Amino acid sequence: MSDSVKRSEGLSMFAAIAFAVGTMVGAGVFVLSGVVINVAGPAAILSYLFCGVIVTFSALSYAALASIFPEDGGGYLFAKKMIGDYPGFIAGWAMYISLLIATSFVLLGFGIYLNLLLGINLDPRLGALGAIVLLTALNLRGISEAGKLEVAMVVAKVSILILFIIGGVIQIQRTSFEPFLSQGTGGVFKGMTMVFFAYMGFQVISMMGGEIKESSKTVPKATLASIGIVTVIYIGVVIAVLSANLPAYNSESVFDAAVVLLGTHGGFFVALAATISTLSAANANIIGASRVTLEMACEKQIPGRLTRLKNNQPVNSILLGAGITALLIIMGSLDSIVNLTNVAILSTMILVNLSAYMLIKQEKKMPPEKNYFKMPMGTLFPIFGIVSCIVMIVNLPIASVTLGIAALLIGSVIYVVEDTPEGEKVVEEIRDLLGR
Repeated sequence: MSDSVKRSEGLSMFAAIAFAVGTMVGAGVFVLSGVVINVAGPAAILSYLFCGVIVTFSALSYAALASIFPEDGGGYLFAKKMIGDYPGFIAGWAMYISLLIATSFVLLGFGIYLNLLLGINLDPRLGALGAIVLLTALNLRGISEAGKLEVAMVVAKVSILILFIIGGVIQIQRTSFEPFLSQGTGGVFKGMTMVFFAYMGFQVISMMGGEIKESSKTVPKATLASIGIVTVIYIGVVIAVLSANLPAYNSESVFDAAVVLLGTHGGFFVALAATISTLSAANANIIGASRVTLEMACEKQIPGRLTRLKNNQPVNSILLGAGITALLIIMGSLDSIVNLTNVAILSTMILVNLSAYMLIKQEKKMPPEKNYFKMPMGTLFPIFGIVSCIVMIVNLPIASVTLGIAALLIGSVIYVVEDTPEGEKVVEEIRDLLGR
């Protein structure tokens, strides 16, 4: 085990689950629930359920790899160790891009619900841009969420959602779910492509592997537990929204349903929970993106000057990420941002599943005393993971896939750029910071 694992073994399994649930329970539930119901009808329940099952295939791969490589880095580290430097770079760069794109979507959700919370009607992009400026400033100062703070925030917003779900279940009527497949199976699949990225937050656990107690055992358990918890929450919220029998469904439907089910105060608390959760999820994404770049710079896969340190934070990386996020907020629509996020995250997941496949094929080389999470049914789940990710990608809009490929190619240019002497000094600083 490397020194990086020893540097901060502070997070419990509960805190690790809280970070993942906190990242996933954000815009994916508050903004997307109504949007997915609009395209899939009541069968949106199946969109979230099937997506949770498909993500679990890949999550098993993450869990197995994290038990072998319990350092920080997640999918980037796994692909680099098992497949090679360049595939590892592509996985890491795709993770970085996907986190930035997801941040722009989450902050647009923040802008939408900030309007509802304050009873105003500003362009949501203004609130989103204000939030990215605030979060960037905080991260440049070295301020990030502590485990206890994240647990408290997650408990607060999940508690509000549970009350909302209970309110929906109490008033549930069979007619609210008829016809169930109102948009056909095509609507269910389209809903799945929309919500796939909402589950990507489970990766935060493996990305923080070096800071989790007994990570080789805790990371797999926390990864699977977080997906299960979030799937139940997503489906519960969809059921509650449908129980409200709204005349139309959109990005504000969770708020509208809360007003119907719980009254004005219920709407206020749901809007409050949404603003808190989207803001904390965006911050978690920014922190995750900065960790990815630190790991990549440490391995000399990106120039050190892109991760110049100040207050132990990669300043240039954070500023670059903030600029890309702001541009997406200004130019991107919710649909296009979701699709672009999926292209990037699915690319990483394919490489991670391939890494898990190779790990299983090399199990005989593992020391007999090595304890790790063994994949049930051998290579079957990694193969399912690869196939499901490819199917999802080919069903995304061509424009989004093209942009995603372009983003990866731009990253490839960075991969071959020679570092400067100043950048090499930064790399040494990062190695010292990470205890390498």
